[in-house]
Amino acid sequence: MADSLTFAIQPDAESVSLSLFAKSVEDIRRLVRDVDYAVTRQRKGRRWIISQLRSSYPTMTIKPMLDGTDTVDAIATGLRIVTAGVSVEPPPHFSADALDDLLGMRRLFSGRDRARRVVCSSDETEIATIDRGIAEKVERILRGTYTVLGSLEGTLDAINVHGAGTFTIWDRLSGHPVRCTFPKESAWVQTVKDLLQTRVLVVGEVSYFSNGAPRSITRIREIRDMTPDPSLPRARFGSIPDLTGGKEPGEYLRSMRE
Repeated sequence: MADSLTFAIQPDAESVSLSLFAKSVEDIRRLVRDVDYAVTRQRKGRRWIISQLRSSYPTMTIKPMLDGTDTVDAIATGLRIVTAGVSVEPPPHFSADALDDLLGMRRLFSGRDRARRVVCSSDETEIATIDRGIAEKVERILRGTYTVLGSLEGTLDAINVHGAGTFTIWDRLSGHPVRCTFPKESAWVQTVKDLLQTRVLVVGEVSYFSNGAPRSITRIREIRDMTPDPSLPRARFGSIPDLTGGKEPGEYLRSMRE
């Protein structure tokens, strides 16, 4: 498994401006942070360092200070899938936030100080090229999204009251982080804060990717505390060798949602 990622910023001019370099680093940082969160479930995540920084085309190699091959592999695989421009499903560990990060990188390829491409490699092998076509490739995945009135259950985490009010729940069925948007009224804010790290049921408009994995919840109508009652007897089950009945994970998720 690879333990680092290298990003080469190739400009659309003879040199890379400081502005373009700074924007590129910030966009890469956001993507790494959000995929790492989906892998580790830790909002602060791992601490990443620059292990090499070379000139010519600015080329930056990054790695986590502690073992993080799982996140490195998730980013590499996800970038390879998205930039291929074929898949209509999100890669593993690429949440709505991570896809939004990639979509936002289109800013690097417009304006006066713009890049021609950002090339990502690992173990000296090129794995993905991010260029001005990245928005179309991400939107190919997002177009498959559908929305229904429903609910998801999971642990409430990562509250953000800057800008739009959002929090994350870790969906119990899929294990995916799901972004939830809530009204920034004082009563809602207090409710969400009180339920931090609690198992909850969130009712609202639930959006799903084409493979049945949850993407987000908006227009929230209710947040209900679902903490198990310790006074109730715990259910016991026998051996269940195959929970999916032989179905592929995506097909199983879709059937469960329906």
